[in-house]
Amino acid sequence: MYHTIVRAKVRRLWERVAETGDYQLAVAQAAPDVRFRFVGDSSFGADLRGRDEFARWFAQAGEALPGLRLRATEIVVKGWPWNTTVVVRLTVSATLADGSAYTNEGVQWVRIRWGRMVDDYVLEDTARLQAALERQRAAGVGR
Repeated sequence: MYHTIVRAKVRRLWERVAETGDYQLAVAQAAPDVRFRFVGDSSFGADLRGRDEFARWFAQAGEALPGLRLRATEIVVKGWPWNTTVVVRLTVSATLADGSAYTNEGVQWVRIRWGRMVDDYVLEDTARLQAALERQRAAGVGR
């Protein structure tokens, strides 16, 4: 029952984020000392701590890829309230400055403790991401 409830809450959160583009909804679920890692050497690459840094990362990602949308396609939950693991398969999309579509996919591995996200580890196709970021920079967008 617990896993079903967590899966439904995570799905609802991602649906709201996808509909609104408001990533503060995700940031609000983070513990004050959350650890966030985005794997890779692109400008999105990060290993940071704290809710403020997590929010800043989302803001910078939104500047680099305006209209960025993340959608959960599969959610797996295991564990108990004091140590829950949630794995989310994501699709990523945005429209680049030149009008072309950016699509990608990724996996988010999250650890939740008593309802707060304490660790967020994200893997995405970094070659595809890097190509999109280079196109954006060539058009004068992003970092």
